[in-house]
Amino acid sequence: MAAEFEFDMSRFLHVIEGAADTIAAGAKRGMHDALDDWKREAVDVAPIDKSTLRRSITVQEIEGSGANLTGGISANAVERMKSGRRFNYAYYIHEVKGDEFSGKTPGTVGRFLDVPAEKNGEKWMRGIEAEIADELKREGW
Repeated sequence: MAAEFEFDMSRFLHVIEGAADTIAAGAKRGMHDALDDWKREAVDVAPIDKSTLRRSITVQEIEGSGANLTGGISANAVERMKSGRRFNYAYYIHEVKGDEFSGKTPGTVGRFLDVPAEKNGEKWMRGIEAEIADELKREGW
């Protein structure tokens, strides 16, 4: 006597296929949070003279899809010199002066984009991972 057992995996496979989209949505939300925090931190430590530099710090669009997401922040503070030449002092302070920069305001640093990233990178990664976990839980994982 033979017996058969039939198991329909189509629903399970459908849910598994959707997991990648769920993970990507959580990662993207976590990246948005991390980038916003990075910008806040960078603004707090950026040199301040006329506040043009701090206002110029912006969050870039998140690009890519799935597990291949990239994002960043940038600063581009350009002014005209007396000679009429345009001068990007955000680049100059960050890339040329860097650690040698000594600002007038205590707590400011020349590498105003890098310092917060070095300080908080691991925390931001944990936040992204938490957003992925939360998104998976919302979807029943």
